[in-house]
Parts: sequence; structure tokens; C-alpha cells
Amino acid sequence: MQAALVDDSALEPTGAIRQHRPPPTWLFAVISLSYGIYTSGFAVLLSFLLRREGTPVSSIANEIALLAIPATIFFLWGPLSDFWLRRRSWFLVSYATAAVAVGAAFQLRSLAEPAAVTLLFLAGCAVTLASASKGGLIAELVPDHRRTQAASMMQAGILTGGALGGGGLVLLAQHVSRSRLGLVAGAVLLLPALAVLSIDEPPIKPLGGIQHLGQRIALIGSEFKSTFLRWSAVPILLLLVAPMSSGAAVGLIPGIAVDFGINGNQIAWLNGVAGALLMAAGAMLVVLIPGRFDTRVTFTLAGLANALAIGVLCVGPTAPATYLVGTCLYLLTIGSGLALYQGLVLRFVGPAGASGSTRYSIASSIGTICVVYMEAADGRGAKWFGPRGLPGMDMVLSGGAAIAFLIYFAATRRRAESSESVQVPAPDPA
Repeated sequence: MQAALVDDSALEPTGAIRQHRPPPTWLFAVISLSYGIYTSGFAVLLSFLLRREGTPVSSIANEIALLAIPATIFFLWGPLSDFWLRRRSWFLVSYATAAVAVGAAFQLRSLAEPAAVTLLFLAGCAVTLASASKGGLIAELVPDHRRTQAASMMQAGILTGGALGGGGLVLLAQHVSRSRLGLVAGAVLLLPALAVLSIDEPPIKPLGGIQHLGQRIALIGSEFKSTFLRWSAVPILLLLVAPMSSGAAVGLIPGIAVDFGINGNQIAWLNGVAGALLMAAGAMLVVLIPGRFDTRVTFTLAGLANALAIGVLCVGPTAPATYLVGTCLYLLTIGSGLALYQGLVLRFVGPAGASGSTRYSIASSIGTICVVYMEAADGRGAKWFGPRGLPGMDMVLSGGAAIAFLIYFAATRRRAESSESVQVPAPDPA
């Protein structure tokens, strides 16, 4: 047996892989720009526009939080992309729907009125359906050893789209009317998604009648069991909900910047465009990791590196240099961790089969659990121990979990090597 660094067998459920022409991994960076533009860029744009309309900050926060809900529950409608249309068709239809909804919302009197919020929420549901489609496409078309690279490109595209899209749209908002801005925003959302048409996806088999639909649902149930309901999946599911590289502190550490002597302009730059580009650079670094490496181990090592990075803010002197170095390292390692997390999900989902999008959306949604409890834990750390308690809590929890998983992987590797080294004695010729 090879070393644990090259053993990903526990991640892969049973299933057959269809023959296809794999798309280049860089293409997933292009089509992921749209997701970043909506989820991150639009949040910045909406905050700016709503504040300019005179909407109270508390109401702005409530609306942004409401529009973030689809990203946590898209497993409820993500399975749609496993039926009726090819996944690339679902991807394009989803972004076309989102573009129309966004454009229509910007034509209304206020972005805070219920009709506008409803349209933007619909756009969020459509965007996350496209995300499920994209996950299914990678599971269907990208070879297993290249999925971590595809995840890296995908994460880099999301972060770049969020950084450049948000900043660009805010700049444009100061020079054009809101109605024209909505048309531009819808177009910017749709244009990168058009690149999905270059993906060579096999045609989907027609469902047929009720009997065939029942057979398809039964097949999906079987694939779900082979992915999630197996003993070898338990460590992976625990890894998906573990605190490593949660990114929960991304929005919290600006709150302690003043304790390190950082001014508002530095915070805006480091935690804005520069921060997003740092995370995108971290995601791109994952491309350098050979596909044969065990994604579980590389993700855990990235989580340990991220814990050490935020630890700089806990143990370093309260000086601007400490905040700048610690935050830069934290954002860089978060980018790598997020990319490796997506790679872990894709390797875990395995071949697309009949339910690639369904299983991808479920596994991706699991990752939101650690963000929620780590935000609460980091907040408790700040409350109990002061400004250093926030990064300290993150460092201890994520670093401790990473060390525990590395010990587990090393122990299972030794156990597997010991079992393979046992030789069966030859029979006594006498």
C-alpha cells in the first residue's frame, strides 16, 4: 500500500464513470466568476446603494443576511439539475433567470421594498441552482485526479469575481442611474456563465414515464447511500464539519484592527479587494499540489497552516505590522483551505452518476455548519479574553482539530501497512 498522502480510496463511492472529453480546469474559474459577482460583489453593491437610499444599517444587515440564505439551503432545489436538462443547460438557464431578476429588481423604486427583495432572493436561488449544476459537471466530466485543481480554479474564480465585480459595480453606480446599473449588473452576471457552452457534456437520457422516473429516483437513493451511508464516509463527514479553514474570522478580525493601530482606509483595503485577491491567490496555489496527494491530508494541513496564521494575531505584539502580516497570511491560507475543501467535496462525491448535483449540493451545504459555530466561538473568545481571544479561539479550535485528524490519518496508515505486511505462511510440505 502507498503512503497516506496518495490514498484517496476512502473518498470515492462506488459507481461508473462515463466516457467524455474532459474540459480544461481553467474554464471553471471563468464560469465561477458569476457566482462570486452575485454572492460577494452584489452584497457590497447592495450595502452601498441601500445606504445611499437612506435605509438604516440594521435593515441593510437583515436584507444581506436574508439574501445569503439560499447558499445554505440550496440542497433543497439543487437536485433539479439532475433531471430533464443537461447540467450545462441548467447552469445557463439559472444565470439567465438570475440576470433577469436582478435587472428587474433594480428598476423598482427602492431595493428595500418587498418586491425587490423577492426578486433578489429568486436570483440567489437561481445562482445556487447553477452552483449545484457546476458541481455535477465537475463530478461527471473531470477525472478524479484533476478535481482538486478544478476546485482551486473554481474558488479562485469566485473570489476574483467577488473582489472585482463588487468594486467595479460600486464605481459604476456613482456615474449611471440605478435602472441602467441593474441592466449592467444582470449582463455582468450572465456573460461569464456563457462559457459553459464550450463544455462537451453527453446528452441526458430521457426520463420516460412514471416507471422510469421511479427507477431514476431509486438509483439516486442508491447513490446517496453509497456516498453518505457507509462507515468509511464517517471520517470524511466529520472532516467536512470540522473547524479548519472555516473562514469565520474573515468578517470578524476587522473589528479588532483598531487594537493593533490600523486605520479605516487600511481596513477597507486589506479586507476588501486586496483581501479577496489574496484569497484567490491562495486558491491558485492549490493547483501546484499533485492530484495524487490525499485531499483529506492536504486539506487538514491547510487548516493547520491557517490556524498558525491567525495565531500571529494572538501571540504577536499589538502593532500594525502584526495585524497586516497575520491577516495577509490568514486570508492567503483561507483561500487554499476553501479550494481544498471544494476538492474534498468533489473527491468525496465521486462519479456523477444520476445524482452528482444532488450529492454535491448536500456535501457543500454541510460546510456551512462550521462557519456558524466558529463565528459563535470566535465571538465568545473575544468576550471572555478580549481582542486576542478572537484569533486565539480560532487558533486553538482549528489547530487542535487539524492535529487530531493528522494523528488519525497517521494511525490508520500504520494500521493498513501492518495488515498488508502480514505474510501467509506457506504450507508444510511434510
